[in-house]
Amino acid sequence: MTYQGPCHTVMYADDTVITLAENDSDSLTINTERALNLTKEYCAPNNLVLNVDKTVQIIFNTRIKNTETTVGRLHEYKTNTKYLGVTIDSDLSWKPHIDQLCRKISSGAFLIRRLRQISKPEATKTAYYAFLETHLRFGIATWGGTSATNLDRVLIQQKKAIRSLVGLEQRESCRAAFVEQNILTVVSLYIQEVILHTVSTEQLRHRDI
Repeated sequence: MTYQGPCHTVMYADDTVITLAENDSDSLTINTERALNLTKEYCAPNNLVLNVDKTVQIIFNTRIKNTETTVGRLHEYKTNTKYLGVTIDSDLSWKPHIDQLCRKISSGAFLIRRLRQISKPEATKTAYYAFLETHLRFGIATWGGTSATNLDRVLIQQKKAIRSLVGLEQRESCRAAFVEQNILTVVSLYIQEVILHTVSTEQLRHRDI
């Protein structure tokens, strides 16, 4: 699917993202309508259906706040939306994603605390990797560049989980526990994932050459 204009399309499985960049809302409205019409024209002969209920519009704008540009009634304007498991917000602050992540880690910490009472340390640590670190790692190369305040919120929840894992009291330091358990903090995970992504990207570039 091609479009002669300031539009870029990303397709993954049955999810499609159309991105446009304009300097004013009028041009954005016109080109959004063109892109959506093209999408509908592409879907019809290819036995595809555009799911209107799941089609949303999000505007990334650092200069003008609360700008809504909707085309007819085809889609809904939102300040944040989930894409491939990561919640993206219009300010790219990643705060909505961090909010959800902290709730998941808090629930995971509760599970770890209960498991420690009935399971062996090895099983409890396996549960940590399965129910907490998987959430921490998922998409962290993208959202990990959020503010220090947001990362601190995640780290606080992670520390609670580590204390539950090794049986520390609420106010005890868990710095040594990270080292002893060979577990990375959320900041270290972010650095690691960015390095791995950079290395893999460079390898692909050299392969193309």
